[in-house]
Order: sequence, then structure tokens, then C-alpha cells
Amino acid sequence: MRTPLAWLNTTSSIPKLILASAGIGFAVILMFMQIGFLNGLFDSTVQLLRLLKADLVIISPARYTVPSEQRFDYGLLQRAYGVDGVVRVQPLYLDRSMAEVRVIGNVSRSIRAIGVPLDGDVFLDPVMNSKCKLLGDANAALVDRKSKLKYGFEKRDLDRLRNQEIELSGKKVEMKEWVEIGTDFVYDGSIVVSERGVENFFPFRNGRKPPLAAVDLGLVVIDPKQDKDTVLKNLQERLGEAVHVYDRELLIRREIGFWATNTPIGIIFSIGTVMGLFVGVIICYQILFTDIHDHLGEFATLKAMGYGPLYFLRFVMLQSFYLSVFGFLPGWLASWGLYIWLADLTGLVMTLTPLRVLLVFMLTFLMCTISGALAVRKLWKADPAALFK
Repeated sequence: MRTPLAWLNTTSSIPKLILASAGIGFAVILMFMQIGFLNGLFDSTVQLLRLLKADLVIISPARYTVPSEQRFDYGLLQRAYGVDGVVRVQPLYLDRSMAEVRVIGNVSRSIRAIGVPLDGDVFLDPVMNSKCKLLGDANAALVDRKSKLKYGFEKRDLDRLRNQEIELSGKKVEMKEWVEIGTDFVYDGSIVVSERGVENFFPFRNGRKPPLAAVDLGLVVIDPKQDKDTVLKNLQERLGEAVHVYDRELLIRREIGFWATNTPIGIIFSIGTVMGLFVGVIICYQILFTDIHDHLGEFATLKAMGYGPLYFLRFVMLQSFYLSVFGFLPGWLASWGLYIWLADLTGLVMTLTPLRVLLVFMLTFLMCTISGALAVRKLWKADPAALFK
């Protein structure tokens, strides 16, 4: 049976192994955080769309991104019922430019106001839909629990939330419950009101016309037995060029693409991930180089016994793999805790998906492999006769 020399060399000194794992784990955390912030910002941007119960979404052609406030006429939603396969169409109202909230004792701040109809289920989550039923009064609202602390909303005690003195657009608003939506590039917080609430708080959102006559998003639910692409095509033809009809998933990809290509966010965090990789390469190389230097005598003996360059390459690469695993595991666990803490602190959607975990592990393995390839050159160049003088 072969002696697992790479394993024994890696685990021979527990203090050294812990120190090496901590160094590599630090680089793993850097990569996790950069990738987490990048995807967290993008995921947060489309979080509202992912929460909505809709197969298709109707928007204005001028609405280059969902937070922009270009609207279309409510009458177009009524025309959508004439398309075969359309089961339900609901309006969604979004206001920010006119939505100013002030918790008494705090300054007035801009917030996203989401207007929903009471006679339908707008969200996928039945709990959120049941909470929307509390919005019967025109001055009632739900507050996003992930809104930033600067607003001053109570986030722990529901009775205290309901007793807070809060104004929305200069009018008293009564908070009934919490919902969870999240922040993004544009919005630091959100509240949900009914259609009556939209009329009450934003009577001039549509100029001199009725406030509900201007719709931000049209949410279309189709018969699951119908082909979605066919319904979309027929709906677009019926409504004409006044609006665009999107598959909800396609609209989500469009939103992410807009923020990825029109802002420096993607470039900044991608560079940060690469920098984390370089830091890890330097740390891992120093660990391997020091280990090789400390055991040059033993390696020289093996070299004098006839072991060739490929043996030493396999040895160092296997040791690099062990180091990548030992460094990845604590880095992963620490990042998981940081994700939870940052999601609660910032309201961003910070999620450790299996694909993102796999990506960071592959980057960690690549990092250690590059370090091993650089470090093994010292063994290849070593002369056993010179080492034994």
C-alpha cells in the first residue's frame, strides 16, 4: 500500500494546518463576499418581480427599467381579457417620486409605494396576500421589514409599529403589518397600500386624470393548458405598440442585464473577485513554498532515489487540493454567517445558492492549483548533491 505522503505532510502539524486554513479561508471569504454583493444587488433589483403572481407582465415601452415611472392606460388591461388563454389581469401601481414617508422623530425620506388591488392575489406567497386583505382602509399600509433603519420603522414589536406616528405624502398612515420585499439599487424601503390608498396618498400621480387610470405594471395570469408564447404573441398583437408584453422570467433577465451593462457594479465586484483570487494565490503559494523549503532534505532524498518531476508535481498538487478543502470549509461557513448578517442589516437578497458555492470552490481549487504549479518549480530546480553538502 502506498504511503499517503501528501496527506501526512499536510496534517503533520495541526497548528500549521489551522494557520494555513485560516489564510486560504480569508481569500475564500473575499471571493464569497464579492460574488454575494454582485448577485445580491442583481437579485434585489428583481426581487419584487419574483414575488409577483404573473406569467406575463405588461409595461410601457418607455419603461427602460422597472423603477422608472413610465405608465400606460388602465383601459388596455380590460382589452387583454379578449385574448384566449388569459385568466386574470391585475394592475400594479408603483410610486417613488411622490412617496415621502416620515416616522415622527425622523426626517422625511423617499420610499417605494406599491399599490395592489384588494380583490385579487397579487403575490405568490399566500401569507403576503392575506396581509394585503388588511388594507381595507384608505390610510392603511404594510411596511417592508427589510427597509433600512434610517426610516425609523419598528421591526420587532408589532404593537409598537401600529402605534408609531407615520405620515405618507403628508397624510397620516396606519401600519398594519410587516411584509418582506427587500432593498435594491433604487429603493431603500417599501410600503404596500391598496388601490384606495393610491388614490388617497397620490391623487396627482396621473396629473389631472384619475390616479388609478395610469398603471405601472399589468400582471397577467394565463391558463396553464395554453402555450405561453402563443398567448404572449396574441396579447401583444391585440394591445398594439402602446405597451410591451414580457414573459416574467424574460423581464427579470432584462432587468438584470440593464443593471449589469449600464452601471459599473458588475465590473467593480468582478474585479474584487479576481483580486480575492490573487490574494489566495499569494497566500497559498507562500504556504506551499515554506513547506517545501522546510522539507528540502526529505525531498532531496526522494529525488536521489529516482523520483522524477511528475511525482513531485502530483505530490504538490495533491497537497494543494487538501489545502483548498481545509481552507474552503471554514471560509464557506463564515461567509454563510456574514450573508445572513448583511441581509438583515442592508435588506439585500444575499443567497448562497449551490451554484455559487460550487463556483467559489472551483475558484479556490484553481487558486491552490496555480500556487502549487508555481511552488513545485523549487523542487524541480533543487540539486540533491548540493543539498547534502
